[in-house]
Amino acid sequence: MGPPPMQPVPSDDGKTVELRVGKHLLWLGEAAYPLQNIARVYTAEFKPKRGEAFWYFVLGGGAGLAVAKAAPELRFLGILAAVALFARFVKVLTSPSKFALVIDTTGAASALVTLPDHLELRRLVGAIVEAVENPDKTIHTRVETVQFNRREYHYGDRVNMYGGVGNVGVLKK
Repeated sequence: MGPPPMQPVPSDDGKTVELRVGKHLLWLGEAAYPLQNIARVYTAEFKPKRGEAFWYFVLGGGAGLAVAKAAPELRFLGILAAVALFARFVKVLTSPSKFALVIDTTGAASALVTLPDHLELRRLVGAIVEAVENPDKTIHTRVETVQFNRREYHYGDRVNMYGGVGNVGVLKK
């Protein structure tokens, strides 16, 4: 027995998009994804990078205040930098985690959508998987567009790669 049917969410406030499955296509707003090209559908949690924001504030704010103390002509800029970094730190500190439905394809395309309820996202994953397995299945609902700065959130594991350019990561023991 599959997941319960998805209920359409009526709304057209500009913050939501239509998600439809039918006739071998998944429509997300104006983007169409062939069901046979969907490689993975899952929910993911994006957590704010609170530690990173804290260290930017401590180091950058400390440097700004040191400049303000050492060079009186740059006092305003040093204090302004410290205040701006503190404001960013408070913004990231108070940001909640974001839950999203991620749709990866066999190509380079992927899509992120959210709903206020994490359980509803899980049901939507089940409904999409069922539609991939059973192409005659239809889904019609509305989901929220993802609007957050992905640089302020950590998503998944990071892997150290040796060689190449610009690779970042963490060694897990």
